[in-house]
Amino acid sequence: MSSHKVIASVLSEEALAHLRQHYIVSVRSLGFPISDEELRDTHAVVTTPYDRVNSEFLDRAPKLKIIAQFGVGTDNIDLESAKAKGVVVTHTPNVGAIATAELAISLLLLIARRFKESQKILDQGPEAMPLGFDLTGKNLGIIGLGQIGVAVARRAHAFGMKIFYFNRDRANPTIERETTASYRTWRKLLEISDVLTLHCDLNPDSYHLVNEEFLNCMKDGAILINTSRAEVIDETALDRALKSKKLWGAGLDVYSANLPESVHSHPRTILTPHSGTATISARTAMSNMVLDSIMACLKKDDKIPNRKI
Repeated sequence: MSSHKVIASVLSEEALAHLRQHYIVSVRSLGFPISDEELRDTHAVVTTPYDRVNSEFLDRAPKLKIIAQFGVGTDNIDLESAKAKGVVVTHTPNVGAIATAELAISLLLLIARRFKESQKILDQGPEAMPLGFDLTGKNLGIIGLGQIGVAVARRAHAFGMKIFYFNRDRANPTIERETTASYRTWRKLLEISDVLTLHCDLNPDSYHLVNEEFLNCMKDGAILINTSRAEVIDETALDRALKSKKLWGAGLDVYSANLPESVHSHPRTILTPHSGTATISARTAMSNMVLDSIMACLKKDDKIPNRKI
């Protein structure tokens, strides 16, 4: 067994067992901080979007060779600092796209059919049933037609929805044909979308992209879905849009710890606990990708799979 030390988190039992055959492995709870003593002798660490990896973190880990992110986004990691210190950063792209797309569609269906309200009147008889709306013929706006956005478009098309999108760069014509998605400017997209779903990376341009101005440009009575990052939405502005009935409802898989209680309790909000990739197949694939990246790096292979930097 190698003397390399690995701090793992959220990996499958099979991936952990494989790591333990080769390295000294400790497992921490999701998002649980790592002590200075542990970091001092650590060669590999598995991180999640809940972890903040900055220059101070890296200074505490002088032996660190790899940060293996369990997830596709790496906005929680200071990539420049990691690169400057010669620390490899890997992630798990592609494998969670379908699972996340299916969750986005699930949130949409639950809001459109007023699931939360229906649950509260189960014993009141059919005359109390709140009426939702059909998806057939409705306009779906997608911000970010990457792999997840494409998967959402294909599924929404099966419901008879009309698909529109905005990207910084227009999608490949083949993708447009396959998804029946039509490009619109972001302002036009907001004006026509009955449902708007967010699938963009978190970066300086997308931070609080959904703010007061953005929401005011949206079609009255639209549904907003977010499975990307909490920081893409100004939650105070979202709260006002729900209270004023500018929005019909919102489905949020990501949100801050300071999400207003009135958003939590709104009759047409559905919240899930950042569970976009929370399926057995997706998490197994992600675990295997993390395993492959750590093994390759610590064995000093020339090519490290899933490398971000």
